[in-house]
Amino acid sequence: MRFSTNILIDKINTAQLALHHAVQFIAASGKYLLEEKEDDSHTNMSWDSGNKIFYGDSINNRSRVGLHVPTLSLKVTGPTGIELASLSLSDKTKQEGLLWLRQALQLKQIDSSDLELKMHYEIPENPTDEAKPFPELDSIVLEELANHRSIADKFCNDIFSQHAKSSPARTWPHHFDHGVYVPFRFNDNGEANQSFSVGYAVADSVIGEPYFYVTQWKKDEEIDYSETPELECGKWLPEKLKGAGLSLSDILNMDDQEKQIQEFINKAVAFSKDV
Repeated sequence: MRFSTNILIDKINTAQLALHHAVQFIAASGKYLLEEKEDDSHTNMSWDSGNKIFYGDSINNRSRVGLHVPTLSLKVTGPTGIELASLSLSDKTKQEGLLWLRQALQLKQIDSSDLELKMHYEIPENPTDEAKPFPELDSIVLEELANHRSIADKFCNDIFSQHAKSSPARTWPHHFDHGVYVPFRFNDNGEANQSFSVGYAVADSVIGEPYFYVTQWKKDEEIDYSETPELECGKWLPEKLKGAGLSLSDILNMDDQEKQIQEFINKAVAFSKDV
C-alpha cells in the first residue's frame, strides 16, 4: 500500500473537505439516534478497508449509516453490511441528503424524525453550508482518499493489536482524523495518568496537508520535549501538536513509504513511553 505521487495535494485537500462535510451525516445519526457517550464516541465511525466505507455504529441493531468514499454516496445497510439504500451526494444539497436519510431509516422502522445536521462542534466552512450542492469530485482523487484511510487504518490497527488498553481505530467527525488512543500508566483508581495517540490527520492549522501524528499526554504535567530523539522523517512540533508530525509531502518523497512511516511511528511511540 502506497500513497500516490500523481495527485496534487491541493486536490487532495479540496476533496477531503467535501468528505469531512459528507461524514457529518454519520456523525449526526450517532448524535441523534444513539445513546450518548461521555467521550462522544457515539458520533465516531470505523473504516471498512475492503469496501472503502465509513460506518457509524448500529442503530437499534437494525441498520448502519455509511459513506462510500469512491462514489461519495450515503449508504444505509443492515447490521451485517447488506446494502438497503444508497444516495450519491454529488449535486445534492445537505438538506436533500438529510431528507433522504430520514426516509431511508424510517423504512427500517427507525424513528428518525429528530435527525438533523446541527452538531455540537464546528468544522471548516464549505459551500455546502450555504445550501450549495456537493460537487462532482474526481473519482481518481476519491479513490486515493480511500487509499489514505486504508493505509492509516493499517498502521492504527497495528498499534491497537500491540496494546491491550488501546481504543479501536476510529475516525472522529470533528477534526476528521483517524486514530487510536493508548493509555499506559494509571492511578490507583484505574484512571489514565499517561497516554499517547497515533493517527492520520487532514490539513489543518498545524500542517496544511494530510499528516501522520504521534502525540503525548500526561495528567497534570507538561511533556518535556527538550531531548526528543532525532527523526529521519517528520518533525517534532511541541507547541502546535504536542507531539510529532509526518506530512504527506515528506511521505511522497520516500523510497519505502511503509517502512519509513513505521520507523517514524516507532520512534515517536518509544519517546511517548519513556518521557
